[in-house]
Amino acid sequence: MAYDYGSESLGIRNPFKIEGLLRAVRGLLVSLLGIYPLLQVVTLVQQDKTLAWIYAAVGFALLAGGLRALGGGIFQMLRFFVGRSVPTSLAENFSKSERETAKFEQPHYKSTDLEEMLMGRKNKTFVEPVGFISRLVHTLVPKLIFLPYPLRNLAQRFAGALIATVVALVAYALTAFVCLTGLAGNTGDILLPFFSFLLMVYLVLSWRNASTVYRQAERRIETQGNLQLAKIMAFAILAPVVLGLIISYLLQQRDIALFVVDMQDSELQTFAVMPQLLLVLLFSALSGALIFLLLKQRTALVQAQTKVSEYRANWQENIHPRELFVNIDNIVMANRRYKEIPNRLYRELNPNLNEQSESKGNFSGEVMIETQPAYAPLQHTALFKQLRLWATLAAQLLLLIGPFILFYLLGEAQLILQIVRDFSAIQRPGDAAVSQFVVALFNESQFIISLVFSWLICHSFGRLLQNYSHTFWAELNFDSLLVYLKCEGTYTQSKLTTGKGIYDSTSSENYVMRSSLTPWIISSRIMSSTFADSGAKNVEHPRHILEMHDNPQEMQAILDDIQSFLSERETIANIKNAQDISNTEQIYQINQQSRAMPLTPDQATLASPQQDADASTSLQPPAKE
Repeated sequence: MAYDYGSESLGIRNPFKIEGLLRAVRGLLVSLLGIYPLLQVVTLVQQDKTLAWIYAAVGFALLAGGLRALGGGIFQMLRFFVGRSVPTSLAENFSKSERETAKFEQPHYKSTDLEEMLMGRKNKTFVEPVGFISRLVHTLVPKLIFLPYPLRNLAQRFAGALIATVVALVAYALTAFVCLTGLAGNTGDILLPFFSFLLMVYLVLSWRNASTVYRQAERRIETQGNLQLAKIMAFAILAPVVLGLIISYLLQQRDIALFVVDMQDSELQTFAVMPQLLLVLLFSALSGALIFLLLKQRTALVQAQTKVSEYRANWQENIHPRELFVNIDNIVMANRRYKEIPNRLYRELNPNLNEQSESKGNFSGEVMIETQPAYAPLQHTALFKQLRLWATLAAQLLLLIGPFILFYLLGEAQLILQIVRDFSAIQRPGDAAVSQFVVALFNESQFIISLVFSWLICHSFGRLLQNYSHTFWAELNFDSLLVYLKCEGTYTQSKLTTGKGIYDSTSSENYVMRSSLTPWIISSRIMSSTFADSGAKNVEHPRHILEMHDNPQEMQAILDDIQSFLSERETIANIKNAQDISNTEQIYQINQQSRAMPLTPDQATLASPQQDADASTSLQPPAKE
């Protein structure tokens, strides 16, 4: 949505400055690391063009990754533009001042959802977890269900990757036992290295997938269920069996069998999986401890309240029903705006008047309003802030290890090129030379593969900690007042005449609408949460209601304002203009003078009955004594 500037700030500061600084420092170091190979290209072109191309490719890769991290970190440190229209409304906003802005919003609720939550004293944000893994995680951490969706989803993702790792290690242990004890026959010595390689690929993919944080996580809870667990078990069971069948089939081929026998007699190094497994276990334990402690600190602040304040009564007032709704919208709720920002209107003011005849009928109407959400950051503990900082720092350090490994591989690439050149220099290599060349190349490849897997493991866990800690940095909380009014009743019209005396010439005739009102007012002080981001849509993501608190003082203040409006209304028309009052006095004086003048014979016949009675009394003869 557009950046709607206002002179009064909403008080929302950039929450990503520290994270952006650490990311920018990593990007700067990687960029400097990538510049060194590029500077060596000019010298290497004259000596070895192949090695020069390798140095150039690695240098460009490091420089591109470093500049990307540096740019992203600096971008996170830039000014956090927050307009007067943020955050996103809870439901579709019908406020006239926000017509254009409301078109770009994607609220999480509908007005009917908010009505159900207020009426039913329930919170539809807290949905039930689906799936075995999801239920297991929410059972171990009961208050997890009361956290926002992104935090619940990252907990489920981490638990799924952890379960996948445990099951895969159990499967690897069983396979290793079968191979090392000779139960697998001649294929045991070959099956174990292949399964070790496959195990590392599976673990890297599992943790890389777990490190991904989708923006769709703001709208729904992901399912970590039986299907996910079935995939894990299928890999653990089928992978060793399928590998064993493939290797048995290949060994039946004579040429392949002879080659394998020759390689077994050579000094080949097997794929060392133990260091990588220790890395996975170490980083998973480190990441799990940080994430678990962060979630525990966050759940300690949970107050899963679904309380509201309610008022029901019956009023007998001389008021048109439409005036009541207009007063609540334009005066009562407008006086409760936050920093003069228009309220969010989720149910439009549209009273339905059903006129049954010219002087009576019934009516019904409702309105739902939320005041502008005020930024209310959670009071996190010092431990939470330290853990969040440590998680971000650990993420950047792990992501920094990968470029250094890639930089170190330049020396290994030079060594492999030297081995290939030495073998190519032999004009007629014998079997011993070929065997020695294959063994040297294979052993060097094994070492490079181990380094690559170490790099991928560090990158996966660094990316995981970076994305997960970013989620904890991004949470923003707001406080607002949500009010729902529903009013029904009947009305009748009557005529009220005042000031009509015998001699008065000024009177007031008014048509009064007598209404029987049955209002139902429900209000709640809600705490909502959203997750910010860097860029144009920084605070424009869906907002969820986490807490609903009763507010009897605010409810009473609203009722006092309504009652004050009803009691101060004027039913009888009054003259407030000074000129009109002067004219009325002149007319009154003229009437007084007219009544004081003597009657002519013609006027006497038109005298009032009282005057005739007085006159007849005065003409009677006096009584005899």
